[in-house]
Amino acid sequence: MSLKNTEKSFVQDLGELYPESEARQIWYMTVENLTGIDLRAGGRQPFNPDPCMLKMLQDIKKRLLKAEPIQYILNEAWFYDISFFVNRHVLIPRPETEELVALIIRDHQDRPEVRILDVGTGSGCIPVILKRKLPAATVTACDISADALAVAHRNAAKYRQEIDFIELDFLNTGNRSRLPQVDVLVSNPPYIPLADKAAMHKNVVEYEPSLALFVPDADPLLFYREIAEAAKTLLAPDGRIYLEVHERLAADTLQLFETNGYRSSIKTDMQGKQRFVLAGFAGNGS
Repeated sequence: MSLKNTEKSFVQDLGELYPESEARQIWYMTVENLTGIDLRAGGRQPFNPDPCMLKMLQDIKKRLLKAEPIQYILNEAWFYDISFFVNRHVLIPRPETEELVALIIRDHQDRPEVRILDVGTGSGCIPVILKRKLPAATVTACDISADALAVAHRNAAKYRQEIDFIELDFLNTGNRSRLPQVDVLVSNPPYIPLADKAAMHKNVVEYEPSLALFVPDADPLLFYREIAEAAKTLLAPDGRIYLEVHERLAADTLQLFETNGYRSSIKTDMQGKQRFVLAGFAGNGS
């Protein structure tokens, strides 16, 4: 089968689950991962799939048609400007989280020795990028999942970034003494109410880790309340908190931090959604 026909068949079959543009992007990602050839490049490199390659593409397509995310199939997800190893123990990094990281880099690029803590690190994409872009920073990251931390360690080692990873349950207040005082506390915690689950795509619900996604309907701000409390001792007097939040709960999250004595603000993402809450102790200019 020719390359053109292989691509056409792959993209058409994925039309059951994905818009054509997304299906084509998955095709490009797959070929580049398997061969190193970027078919999106202007002068297309020759690529003639042999029977072995065709079998691999067919196997990948079968998994995709079961709604398995391509990132888990390839064990690769791009975040910011580099690729990360991912598997089903960690969330697939999202573009919105790149925006959160960019806010921190922008605010602290002139403060080289900033101390950073990432709560609920997952794949380690946040601390790895922050350490790469702010190399003099001291970076700590924690997660409840040993399996997730194994992935984070792998990604930090790949890029030779020195990060202190700590396995702990952040909701257990007795564990917080193990965490350092910091200038930046960042988190993209679980924030999706369980009631939202029914409306979500099955490639998220059936494959990504529920522990990192969902919170009880009766207490959707669970993690933010605990972060607000913990930051009273973990955050330096002039420190700042950077949070990714549920777009429908941004105002409630801001109010929670204001009630706890922080000066807070909401930032929108590139789609205009209220996606981030920034907070600091009242009077420090946050």
